[in-house]
Amino acid sequence: MKNLPMTRRILHLLLVGLFLFLPCLAFAGEPEPMTTNPAPPSSPPKLGGKEGGRGAMEFKAGEIIVKFREGVSQTSVRSLLLAEKIDILRETDKLGITLLSVPEGQELKKIEELKRNPRVEYAEPNYIVQVANPIATEPHYSPLPMAVWPDDPYFSSQWNLAKIEAPAAWDITTGGDKVVIAVIGTGVSLDHPELQDKIWTNRGETPDNDIDDDGNGFVDDVHGWDFVNWHGEPQDDYGHGTFVAGVAAAETNNGILIAGVSWGAEIMPAKVLDQGGGGSIDDVNGGILYAADNGAKIINLGFTLTGSAYSNAVQNVVNYAHSKGALVVAAAGDSPDDSYQYPAVLDHVISVAATDRYDERWSDSTHNDKVDVAAPGAHVLSFVPGEYYPLSWSSTGLAAANVSGLAALIWSVNPHLTNDQVEDIIESTAVDLGEDGWDEYFGWGRIDASAAVRATPHYLQIEPDSLNFLVCDDSNSPLGAITNPGTNSSTWTAAATASWLSISPPEGYTPSSAMVSIDMGSLSDYGVYTTTIIATSTLTSCVNCPLTIPVTASYFRKSYLPLLFKQP
Repeated sequence: MKNLPMTRRILHLLLVGLFLFLPCLAFAGEPEPMTTNPAPPSSPPKLGGKEGGRGAMEFKAGEIIVKFREGVSQTSVRSLLLAEKIDILRETDKLGITLLSVPEGQELKKIEELKRNPRVEYAEPNYIVQVANPIATEPHYSPLPMAVWPDDPYFSSQWNLAKIEAPAAWDITTGGDKVVIAVIGTGVSLDHPELQDKIWTNRGETPDNDIDDDGNGFVDDVHGWDFVNWHGEPQDDYGHGTFVAGVAAAETNNGILIAGVSWGAEIMPAKVLDQGGGGSIDDVNGGILYAADNGAKIINLGFTLTGSAYSNAVQNVVNYAHSKGALVVAAAGDSPDDSYQYPAVLDHVISVAATDRYDERWSDSTHNDKVDVAAPGAHVLSFVPGEYYPLSWSSTGLAAANVSGLAALIWSVNPHLTNDQVEDIIESTAVDLGEDGWDEYFGWGRIDASAAVRATPHYLQIEPDSLNFLVCDDSNSPLGAITNPGTNSSTWTAAATASWLSISPPEGYTPSSAMVSIDMGSLSDYGVYTTTIIATSTLTSCVNCPLTIPVTASYFRKSYLPLLFKQP
C-alpha cells in the first residue's frame, strides 16, 4: 500500500487532542504502545468554491452532475453538450445521471444555463462529502452485566450491546451469513482478524484474471470496490469504515477483541472516501449503486455532504437502492443543533441519533424532525486497521452501525421481510425516551434488539429440503444433518414420523443443526423406506411452519453395492 500505516494517523489525533485538552487515550488492558510518527495530511480534492446562499457547500472543481429528462435521446444530449462545450466524464445509464467536465470556475454558470434547458431535469455541483465524524479516541468504561458471554476479551466493556439487549436477542439469532451489510465510506480493513472472514465475496468473479466475469462493470471486484482508486481492493486507509464494520458485525466468539451486533452478517466494502476522509457525490453514488446491485440488504452511509447540501442525485440513487429492497441507514449528524445533515434526512434513509450509557442524548447528536430512531453512540468500542486492541469513540455514525447490525439480525429471523417492514419493527419496538412517542431527539426511541427479533415473525428455514440415505447391511448407521441457517437451536424442533429414523435435539447458535440417523435394527427387510421429518418453530409467531422434509432410505445387501454405482 502506498499510504502510511494507520497507527500514525491515530498518534497524530492523540497529540492534537492533548494540546487541545481533549480526553486522553485509554485502553482496556495493556495494549502495546504506539511508536510510529504521525502521518502527513492527504491532499484534499481541488475545490471549485462554495455555493453562495446555502452555507459552506464545497464542490469539486471542473465537475457538475446533470440528469436529463426521461425520453431525451442520446443524440439530443450529445448535441446539447457539444453546444455548451461540455465533456462527459461518466454516465450512470440506469438512472440517467451524468458527470460532466466544465471549465474550472464556470461550474455554477454552466449549472444555471443547463437548468434553463427543458431537456434537463436538474443540474448541480459535484459536492464534496466528508467522513461522518473523524475518529477521536476516548477512555472507555467499566463492564455492565450481561446474560450471554461470547469469549471476546473486551465484550464485557461493550455497554452498547448490554443496553440494546443484544445478548437476549442472541438467544434467538446471532445473525445468519446470508445477510450483507454494505459499508459505504473509507473502505474496510480486508485483513484485520476481526473482519477478514466476514468480508463479502462476489462468487461470480474469478480473482486476479483481469476479466469482468459477472458482467457487472467492475473487473476483479471479489470483495467490493474502491471508487477512489478504481480497483477491487477497497482497503481502509483512514479507519472510519473499519470502526463502523466492527460495531455492526465483527467476528464474534473468536477470542479476539470485541463482539459485533450481528455475528454472522457479511460486510461489503465500498470505498468512496480517500485517506483524508474526503470524496465526492459521484463516487458516493457509485458506491450506493454497487451495493444495491450486488445484493446488500443494509447500506450504511458513513459520510455527510459538506455544508448540509441537498443533492438530487444522491436522493435518486437512494430511491433506487430502496426499490431494490435495501435498508439505507445514516448518522443523524454530530453537531448539537437542529440542522439538516445529508444524507440522513433524505427520503428512504433511516436517520439515527446517538445515546449514552444512561439513555440520555449524546451531547453532540443532531436533533431535527427527520430523526427516526436512536442507538448507543457515546464511548463505543471497536478497532481500526493495523491495531489489535480496542478504541473508544463517540459518533452518531456508531449509533447507525448498531442499527445496521440489528437490521441484519431481523432479516436472519425472516429473510422475506421488506425493507419497510424491517424499519417498522426497529421503530415500533424501540424504548421510548424523551417525550412520549416520537420526538426530534430520539425519534421513536432507543433500539431494543431483543424486542425487535422477538417481534419478527419467524420464517423457519431448514436445509436441505430432503434427505436420502443409502444403507448397507454391514455398515454403521448412516448419519445426516438438517440445518437452520437463520436462527439458534432454541427456536426450532424436529421430530421423525417413523421408528427407524432418529433425530437429535438441535444444537448451536446460528446456523443451528440437528443430526439425523437410521436405526438399522428397525428396518425389517431390504428395500426403499420413506418417511418425513416435521420441523416447527418454538417462537410465538411463525409464518413458514411446520415444515415437512421428505426422507428416503434405500436398504440393500453389501454385494449389491458395485451394481448401484456401475457405469452404463
